[in-house]
Amino acid sequence: MPTNKEKTRKLFRFLLLFYPIFVGLMGTVSLIVLVTWGIPQDQLQSQLPAIMIIALLIYGSCAASLVIRAIFFKKERLSHE
Repeated sequence: MPTNKEKTRKLFRFLLLFYPIFVGLMGTVSLIVLVTWGIPQDQLQSQLPAIMIIALLIYGSCAASLVIRAIFFKKERLSHE
């Protein structure tokens, strides 16, 4: 029977995988909508640094979540073997 610690660990592992999938997908949709309809084409070049910062924050947090998940659960796999 799984203990409370094991359930918490499974939940944490799931959330660290769900976050980059959900945020990456929604961030991509948001950026596409922003670039195609939100910003006029003549101002797109001047807004490019802001768009890049937004993309860096979105995809950087997703990558950080996956790296934390890999590091945290790599130690767990080694202790089980």
